[in-house]
Amino acid sequence: MEIVRNIICQVYAGQKSKTIIDLVLNIFLPNYEKLNPGYTFPPNNENYIFKTEDEMINYFIKNKALDQTFLWNKYDSNPYKIMIGANITDDDKLIISLTMDTTEEIMQTYFNKLKEILESDIGVISYVNPAEYENGRDFILRYRVNNK
Repeated sequence: MEIVRNIICQVYAGQKSKTIIDLVLNIFLPNYEKLNPGYTFPPNNENYIFKTEDEMINYFIKNKALDQTFLWNKYDSNPYKIMIGANITDDDKLIISLTMDTTEEIMQTYFNKLKEILESDIGVISYVNPAEYENGRDFILRYRVNNK
């Protein structure tokens, strides 16, 4: 079986939610490496440094009309080199991604599991570069049916 690098599975997760982000992280990347609190900053205060990963994510969840992507990785005990992405869109939606190096068959299993967990049939698989979309609404319109 041939390993394909940088397969990206993206699935619409509905309204932005820290609970959903935590659920996906704990299922697909247990014991993941927390983000550095300096990963990003509030758009209106570039000098502010969040104290924790939770504070940072909650800021973008609680504030409306912000666009921010978070990416988590894990270097040990991660055979498919899975990276989790959470894209909070400016229309307050959430797109979750799994980027991995694996076979097409295993990728399809992970993609289906992600759709099942998120209770969504809106998603897309791409290679190397993430799928393009403007916001959550645009993602829904483009990828309501899996377009490989």
